[in-house]
Amino acid sequence: MKKLVALFSALLLSLALAAFIGCEEEKGSALEGSVTVVLDKGEGAENRYTEFTLDLAEAGLTTADHAIDVLEALKEREGLYYSGTYTSSFGAYLTEIGTETPAANPSYEGETVQTPILKAEGSSYIALYTSDVDEGNPDADSYGGTIEYGGVSVYYAMLGVSSLSLSGGAVYYFMLSSY
Repeated sequence: MKKLVALFSALLLSLALAAFIGCEEEKGSALEGSVTVVLDKGEGAENRYTEFTLDLAEAGLTTADHAIDVLEALKEREGLYYSGTYTSSFGAYLTEIGTETPAANPSYEGETVQTPILKAEGSSYIALYTSDVDEGNPDADSYGGTIEYGGVSVYYAMLGVSSLSLSGGAVYYFMLSSY
C-alpha cells in the first residue's frame, strides 16, 4: 500500500511540474532595429501623418512580443495613447489612438491632455496595415488593399494588433475605414 501511495504521489508531482513548465512565459530573442507607427488622418487633412519611431532593443522587445507591445512602449516613452476593448478571443479592438502631452496648466501633478487623431465612431473603425507581407494581404484589388508610405508598401493586416509579430524595420499604419 505504501508503494502505491508513493507511486501516486510521484505521479501527481510530475503532473504538477509539467503544468508549471508549460506555463512558463516565452522570453523570445532580442530584436534589433526600429519600428514605425503611422497615424493617417486621411486625404486632405492638415498634418495628415503623425509618426512615431521606436528602437526595439532600447524598449526591450523580443520575438515573443507583438505590435500591441510597441503601442504600449510608445505610450510610456513617446506620448502615444490608445484606448479600446480587449477580448481573449480576438485581442485588442482599438477605438481611439492619438497623442498625450503634459497639461499646460495642470490641476494636479502628472495631468495630461489626450488628443485623438483616429477615433472609431458610427460605422468607422481603425484599420491596421503592416509592412509584413506574410501577415498582411498583398492583393491590391482585395479589401483593404495596399498603401504606399515613405517608399514602403503596407498591406491590410490579416491579424489584429495583439497578434502581429515584430521585426526591425516594420511599419504599422493606422487609418480610419468604414464598413
